[in-house]
Amino acid sequence: MKKLADIYINIPVKSIAKAYTYIIPEKFDILKEGCRVLVPFGNRIMEGFIIKIYANNEHNIDITKLKEIKDIIDTEAWFTPQMYTTAKWMADFYLCSLGETMRLFIPGKNSVQIRPIFNINQQEYDLFPKNKLSAIEISLLEYLSLQKNTDLLTLRHKFNTIDNLSSLLDKLIAKKLIIRDYTYKTKANKIYITYASLNVTVNDDILATLKNKPAQKKALLYLAKIKEASTKDLANEKISLPTLKALADLDYIKLEKKQILRDSYHQITTKQNADKKLTSEQMTALKNIEIAQHQGKQKFLLYGVTGSGKTQIYIEMALKARALGKQALILVPEIVLTGQLVTSFKEYFTDDVAVIHSRLSVGERNDTFWRIRTKQIGIIIGARSALFAPFEDLGLIVMDEEHDSSYKQDESPRYHSHDIIEKMAEIYHATLIMGSATPSLESYYKAQIGEYVLLKMPNRIDNLPLPYIEGVDMREELRMGNRKIISLKLKELIADTLAKKEQIIIMLNRRGFSTFVMCRACGHVIKCKYCGLPLVYHRRGILQCHHCDITETVPTICPKCNSKYIKFFGSGTEKLEEELSTLFPQARIIRLDRDTTGKKFAHLDILKQFKAGLYDILLGTQMVAKGHDIPTVTAVGIISADSSLNLPDFRAGERCFGLITQTAGRAGRKNKRGQVIVQTYNLEHYAVQCGIQQDYNHFYNEEILLRKAMYYPPFCQLIKLIIQDENEENALTKAQNLKKLIKNKFQDNKNIIVMGPAPSLIANFKGMYRFNLLLKTNDLNTLRNYLRECKVDIDKNITVDINPINTN
Repeated sequence: MKKLADIYINIPVKSIAKAYTYIIPEKFDILKEGCRVLVPFGNRIMEGFIIKIYANNEHNIDITKLKEIKDIIDTEAWFTPQMYTTAKWMADFYLCSLGETMRLFIPGKNSVQIRPIFNINQQEYDLFPKNKLSAIEISLLEYLSLQKNTDLLTLRHKFNTIDNLSSLLDKLIAKKLIIRDYTYKTKANKIYITYASLNVTVNDDILATLKNKPAQKKALLYLAKIKEASTKDLANEKISLPTLKALADLDYIKLEKKQILRDSYHQITTKQNADKKLTSEQMTALKNIEIAQHQGKQKFLLYGVTGSGKTQIYIEMALKARALGKQALILVPEIVLTGQLVTSFKEYFTDDVAVIHSRLSVGERNDTFWRIRTKQIGIIIGARSALFAPFEDLGLIVMDEEHDSSYKQDESPRYHSHDIIEKMAEIYHATLIMGSATPSLESYYKAQIGEYVLLKMPNRIDNLPLPYIEGVDMREELRMGNRKIISLKLKELIADTLAKKEQIIIMLNRRGFSTFVMCRACGHVIKCKYCGLPLVYHRRGILQCHHCDITETVPTICPKCNSKYIKFFGSGTEKLEEELSTLFPQARIIRLDRDTTGKKFAHLDILKQFKAGLYDILLGTQMVAKGHDIPTVTAVGIISADSSLNLPDFRAGERCFGLITQTAGRAGRKNKRGQVIVQTYNLEHYAVQCGIQQDYNHFYNEEILLRKAMYYPPFCQLIKLIIQDENEENALTKAQNLKKLIKNKFQDNKNIIVMGPAPSLIANFKGMYRFNLLLKTNDLNTLRNYLRECKVDIDKNITVDINPINTN
């Protein structure tokens, strides 16, 4: 009777959405579900993930048509039950294949070969009464005393008469007679360092043998003092490798290679922090978490203004998790924020902190995953890819800046970290804390209806005042003859800040540029006459509403004030830097944007230099708005704060409000009240006004009414379908037919609405014409199941985006 395995192939092709069955050769019968293997697939050997193992007679399968597994990567399952459950849930929820989601859990999406290895615990074995051991146990232990670091496969071949070798090994491990460790192989090179250590007790007799060998005598006496040292450190003491090898030949010392696990953040060192005195608001938040946990509640929304001390709440909860032996995952939206958080956590956890993000090399990711898997590390900080680390016992999940759109993956599988952390909290029975000064509407709504426990921290630490914010109407600037990017008010603030030898951050909001048409004279944006959303400019020279599908020609003069100053926007950080340099030639300016952070850790270097006072002005895009705590910054300028309002997206107001509040929060975080200038063409808009007044509750109350009236989240869930074809007419026809199909199926269901088709924001991408359908529903499962029935999920020309961030 043959054993078979159902295997998903590690290949990012959505049409390969099923498991393939392979024969497990007898020599690999130690394989388990969750192991990774190498299998023939087509004319290639591919990596696969075993999801099920069974005997061939269970399903009457004709094994003559099946291929065998070629080789194994793991002899112990890489995928823990929790990892597999998460991957399975993601595949179901996001309408993608299980292979696509499982490969997210592989470092660099390529394999790490992990194998358990076994060694005898010689000291325990020498003391253990042999009459309490069976003959086969003694045989196994004696073999391990001779063969170091033996893997399970080798033991299986050597002791092939033992029916259940794994159980026997577990039994001997429980008796402390065997030590189980792990080894792994990766495509990345491992780093090894040779260490020298004493093999004898140094005495006069041994020193006498080295009477005429002063270099060897010096080395032996040195090692007698420090016990062990690397050959590199010994070279610094003028002790050479030939000298050490000579001592090793005499068996006086032992030379041993040890693997060094890479840690890109080892350079971040801090003093161990004495317990900080918590504010009354922090103590209340922690007490409320404790009370809620006793009531069985595990999901919390921490709404705290900028500078209120949310990070300390994360640290206190992580301390509790580690005290219970559990791991903690701390998520940040962008790589640029990892450095600051790592510094804060290392004050408490020193070497118990690991970092995961996309800029790490494959070797660094492999080493980090290894340390997490073997529980060498308890605090994991990272961007969204950190979700897929091999946690052994996850007790705390933190999502800092939970509102941030960077938590959404914009390529297949298009997951949102928010959805996944909620599921992971259930799977691992972990506490979930989401923190923000500007919570997403969906999260705040869930807190209002009791799905999350709401924790509030409305004041800054030491009761420091929030910054003073002033709005500048750029329409008035134009009337006064100022056609520069910098308003007169902001110019004055910059000059004043420089004169005081203080620092300023200038943020240019690039989101939404060059997609809409606006009059600079009056601020009028060309909008849809039916729904009021901004019309989107397409390169073929038309304006189109992505909600109502109407089109208009691009006007040459403003229809509201007849001004000729009607144009598309497009001002970048380089142009802004040039203008600032002209206005303030004495100022030291540094940029933080995509262009200047291409190199690894460039963002850390830029922020470090700015924080050290080497520059006066930090200029950047949305990167500078997020979470930075730089005490010497007393002023902030926000340019084009309202440009996101001109996107045809229901979250436009939320993005505008959040950007103003978050960026303004960088100012005045120490002793002096910050000053902020917000430049806008929509000064009267409620999102801008609430941002200036830093009034989240007012903004929420306004915005939630609009969401309800227009049937948008949190009152429904969304699915965006992008239909593409090389021929524009074919793409449009296919989108229209799909819309008709869905509408006919759910014609009696008023809670399932289909909008579109409308051209995608990038209507022609790499030669493919693209049209969007937007589906609204309060019954996501039913709609998803129907799309699967229609095989939408495996159509290579249809992209499925569940809970999209951008609807255009």
